[in-house]
This record gives sequence, structure tokens and C-alpha cells, in this order.
Amino acid sequence: MDLAVAIIHGIGMQEQGNPMDALHPFARPLVNGLRRQLGRDAQRIEFQSLYWADLLDKRERAYMQRTEAAGAPQRWRWLRDTVTTFLGDASGYRLVAGASSNSYQQVHARVRAALTALRSRVNADTPLVVITHSLGGHVMSNYLWDQYKLNKDCPSNDPFLGMETLTGLITLGCNIPLFTFAYDTVVPIRFPGAQVPERLQSKTRWLNWYAPADPLGYPLKPLCPAYAAVVDEDIALPVGPWLLRHTPASHIGYWSDRRLHRRVAGYLKELLDA
Repeated sequence: MDLAVAIIHGIGMQEQGNPMDALHPFARPLVNGLRRQLGRDAQRIEFQSLYWADLLDKRERAYMQRTEAAGAPQRWRWLRDTVTTFLGDASGYRLVAGASSNSYQQVHARVRAALTALRSRVNADTPLVVITHSLGGHVMSNYLWDQYKLNKDCPSNDPFLGMETLTGLITLGCNIPLFTFAYDTVVPIRFPGAQVPERLQSKTRWLNWYAPADPLGYPLKPLCPAYAAVVDEDIALPVGPWLLRHTPASHIGYWSDRRLHRRVAGYLKELLDA
């Protein structure tokens, strides 16, 4: 394979399935759209979804079931359930000091397992593009930060699993800014990877797409000069069905938007042709 693409989801309930499937249901609309745009070139790409939702979904569902069983008065139940699953993911994914195991470590272990599955189908020097949605951008940023620190302390003998072949980073509806306000100094991840093939070094891109009506999608370059330097473009693009693309529901419209598929596929084609 000439290129590997890993796709990680964000907040909210996801359809159940095998976490190690190459394409979990959440990723299929995007991958199918990219394949349509790429035609025969899609055969040169190995896709892998990075699925972690079930690690927190069961805790959120259990709480909602307990409140219902307790007969606790609640109005706007559908909205309360949505808030629980959205904010529950964001608050539940965190590193707990002193804990032997926590959701942060569990989510990262799941990401590592899926990347290992992808690695089994590609070479150690295969260029990697990661596509993230929503909270998935924050998860991947943390994962890369931790991995690169590990590489510095103990260099990886596998560039792919060490994330050193990371050539492209595509963030969709990204809410990384919300997790930076506790810090006086904001420092982005190192990008791109240190072992990107020479022919692609001029093609490395961090492309951040956000829908203007998406309340959970933000531009990244205004965060600080360091982010402005490492992110190549913040691209405002209304996504989703026409009736929803100018509403907050656009947050879930990235997966199936054909215009976005065409533009992401254009970047992947640029890498394949290099």
C-alpha cells in the first residue's frame, strides 16, 4: 500500500460493533465517499477506523438507566441524554492522577491496538494520514504528544507505530481550543512526523475544516502563534444536508458531506501522485 489513513471519531453515542474492525460503522460514510472520489487510486490506500466510544458509552448509559429506574423527575429527556453522552465523553476522557488505570489510558490503548492492526497491513515506512472528528482531535493530539515524548526517551524501532511517518492531519469539527484554557502557555503537538518520506516532505499538511454553524468546531490558528505556525489552514465549510448545514446539527455532517469528501480526496490524491 502507498498510503495509510486512520480515522477517529469524537463525542456522542456511536453504533456498536467490533472495535477492531477495519471500518467501524461511524467511518463508512466518509471512507465510501473518499473511495468514490478517488476511483481506482483508492486501492492504494489502507483505511482503519479507531473506535473507542464503547469504553465510555456503557458508563453513560448505566447512569441514565439508573436515573430512570429511580423515578427522578426529568424534563427534556432527549436533550438531557444528548448532553450526557456529549459532555460525558469530554469529561470522562481524562488522565486521573494516581489511578492505576483510567479512561485516558484505556482510550489510548484502544487507539494503539487499532493502529497496530493497520500496521499489520502496511510497511513500517508507509506515510500515514490521520482524520479526526470532534473530540477525536483532542484524543489524537494527546496520543501524539505522549508518543513523541516516549520516542524521545526511548526511540521507536517502528516509525509507523511511533507516528513518525505522520504526513497529514485532517481535523473536522475540532474542539481542541476548549481544552487549552487552563494553560498560560499553549503548545501544539510536533507535526509532521520526523520520518516522512523525502518525496512527501513538501506535501505535509494539517488541514482543519470547521462548519461556521458548528458550535463544537473551531479554527485552530488563532489559538496562539505556535498553532498558527503548525496548522496549515483553517477552512470554513458548511457541511451536511442543505436544511441542516447552517444549524448546530452540522457537527455530525462532516461524515457524509460530498464537498468535503472531494477536498479531502484531493489531498490524498496529491500524496499518492508525489
